[in-house]
Amino acid sequence: MQNYYSVALGALLSVVANMPARAETDLTGRWVGQFNGVQVEIPLQPGPFGYHSGEPRRVQGPRFVDTALQIDFETQRKGLAVGTWNAGEFKQRFVCAQISQTVWNCADGGGRASVEVTSTTEIKVCYLDNREGAQGAGCALLRRV
Repeated sequence: MQNYYSVALGALLSVVANMPARAETDLTGRWVGQFNGVQVEIPLQPGPFGYHSGEPRRVQGPRFVDTALQIDFETQRKGLAVGTWNAGEFKQRFVCAQISQTVWNCADGGGRASVEVTSTTEIKVCYLDNREGAQGAGCALLRRV
């Protein structure tokens, strides 16, 4: 009889341990770290009368970026979050939606980001920039302050 109870208890504990957690990951607060990315210029296609400025445009090579990044998640509720990111002279508001226990999709006026919670004190943020005339991508490991 004792062996039966230990097998039943082991099975119950296994089921409980493998149940997905329903609690939201708390992102609120300030996160800081170093952002590394690259941006490439997308050449404008000439119209029927040439380029707007009258001069053909030369496309520069890729521009690499290494800058401090700060993200402030101001509020979070029911799998949604709102915040502001700062990188050098740039400051932008964004919104996020939680798509799994550890991953969030975010959007701002110029692109999209994914936020992966790697621990209670660290997140990985990858950003895809889609502004007029340029494309960019980069990632950062940020720590909670």
